[in-house]
Amino acid sequence: IRFLKREGYAVISPQSLIAPVASPVSFTRPVMITFDDAYEGIYRYAYPILKEYASTAIVSVITGYIGRYNNWDSSPGPRFRHLDWAHIREMADGGIWFGSHGVNHTFLTRQSDSAARYEIESSKKSLEDGLGHPVHFFSYPYGDYDDRIMNFVQEAGYKAAFSLRPEFLKAGYTSGRGTAYALPRIAIYLLDDMWAFRAKIGCGRSGALPYIQKFKNRLINRCAYASMLVKRPGSKKADQ
Repeated sequence: IRFLKREGYAVISPQSLIAPVASPVSFTRPVMITFDDAYEGIYRYAYPILKEYASTAIVSVITGYIGRYNNWDSSPGPRFRHLDWAHIREMADGGIWFGSHGVNHTFLTRQSDSAARYEIESSKKSLEDGLGHPVHFFSYPYGDYDDRIMNFVQEAGYKAAFSLRPEFLKAGYTSGRGTAYALPRIAIYLLDDMWAFRAKIGCGRSGALPYIQKFKNRLINRCAYASMLVKRPGSKKADQ
């Protein structure tokens, strides 16, 4: 965050994507910060830094696991707790945006129409009831979506949705494959050093995302699909 500020990047809110008076091209070097899954660590570690540098971000919440551990994750790693409502409301009051990441973090393209709609619509209502204001943004679990799922997201009343395609957001994103319901993002991982970070945001000599970094993002994203081997089709209520 300090690097972004020093280099003159403008950290924009997701509202900038949909508000008619503000768009990504309104800023010379715009960047948006997103967090998926809404782990408690965002409140403990990231939120204080964002506040220190007067920066914002959007956090996508798995509503069925608010305040619970990530038992939806089939990986053998340790369990982590998700943000609870007290954290979410405090961060929202502090300028952080929130969007939906579904109810159960499931592969939406494998769900029936009714199950997919439940994940998309119920999570939106839960967040709106808890926050007291409309929720406009959705983030596809595992980056898994197709035209059917994008239509459900749009019909549910969301204004935009985030994918995991490692590309830069360009002008005209609301048309064709660059639809507002498949916004690209460049993932930053624990294994990324500052060189990788600079390269990923286009701060290298070429000003473009180097092939090796783009390939790494796609590879890591695809590894998440191993979860499909152990997950059963169909939505269910979150573990108690």
